[in-house]
Amino acid sequence: MTCFTGRPVLRGRGAGPLLSTDQPVNFTAAFTKVLNIVPRWRAEVRDRHHPWFRTNIAGKVLAVPACIGSTHTGLVLLDLVRLKAGPAAIIVDRADTLLVSGIVLSEVWYDRSVPVVEYPTGEIRGLLSDGDMIEVDGDTGTITHLGHP
Repeated sequence: MTCFTGRPVLRGRGAGPLLSTDQPVNFTAAFTKVLNIVPRWRAEVRDRHHPWFRTNIAGKVLAVPACIGSTHTGLVLLDLVRLKAGPAAIIVDRADTLLVSGIVLSEVWYDRSVPVVEYPTGEIRGLLSDGDMIEVDGDTGTITHLGHP
């Protein structure tokens, strides 16, 4: 079992298969298409310019270098978390308000949240593979590799 310690940003625990990328994610472009209204495609990335195009992020531990896009990003994440279609956890190089605002509001309004930890995602991508089971502890900042699928 491999452990990494990052900086906790949002509390909570989440576990799931790793989904990583070296590309920033534009949540607004990825999840505000007409198909995202359909429940089975709600959490599917619809940004044709992103490597995750047509990938479902629900229940996954996301490792992303950054979040890009408009201020609408927080509302997109709020909706995904509220509808239980969001990721299990997020690991990011540097969290910003665009990324965490919607998750914070989802916790306050709907009592649903996603842990967020800052850690160099390039290191994670170098040591772990997509699909590996990961647990993220947003209280301590601990990222634990639970094993391969």
